[in-house]
Amino acid sequence: MEAKMKLTARVEDYLEAILEIEMSGEIATVTHMAKNLGVTKATITAALKKLKADDLLEHERYGDVILTPSGRAKALAIYRRHEFLTDFFVRILGFSRDRAQSVACVMEHEIDEVTEMRLAAFTDSMTLAERNKETWLKELKEKLDSANALPTPLCLLPNGSSGVIARVTAQHELHKRLNAAGFVPGVEISEITRQEGQSGISFTFSMNGMGIKFGITEASSIWLYEPEAK
Repeated sequence: MEAKMKLTARVEDYLEAILEIEMSGEIATVTHMAKNLGVTKATITAALKKLKADDLLEHERYGDVILTPSGRAKALAIYRRHEFLTDFFVRILGFSRDRAQSVACVMEHEIDEVTEMRLAAFTDSMTLAERNKETWLKELKEKLDSANALPTPLCLLPNGSSGVIARVTAQHELHKRLNAAGFVPGVEISEITRQEGQSGISFTFSMNGMGIKFGITEASSIWLYEPEAK
């Protein structure tokens, strides 16, 4: 018996293409798929042979391409993620539809069902908040529209730098310690200085008028926006 084929991103694209053709009311053929996917008929034929061996579709030479129940289920999962991600990027993040489609094409093959469900729940919550005209959603959208910079870890900033905490990426106990010490988004840090000694690399800086010294672990988990990018 031939070994089952692993569903690569390209293979999933073939399944999705067949489903989209079916949903348009037409019957998928090798010619139709080659045109839609921008590949040769020979490439499509070779892929269909492997997909047929995995019982994901039915196809006889020169005949129509028809998804099996298992093939349709897999194709639907990919198609649903593509459409959902596109909608998420357009409606929630404000991408152009072309850009949203491009990013969705990459991500649809990588996210799992749990990730998809959580993103869907988040999107539904945003939609409900928009319908209820909740003020926090307006503030969030204004923030998204004005986003123009990305943060940098404290440990990578040059001597004399200053910035505003964007996020703290430490985990578990370290995150709790930093949070309790006041390292939270919006707090200003200044006069960053990198020092190298026998005990390793350390960083000194000022926060709320106090001088603080951190090692590389703490300094790499504190991400800052430069003041002009706040």
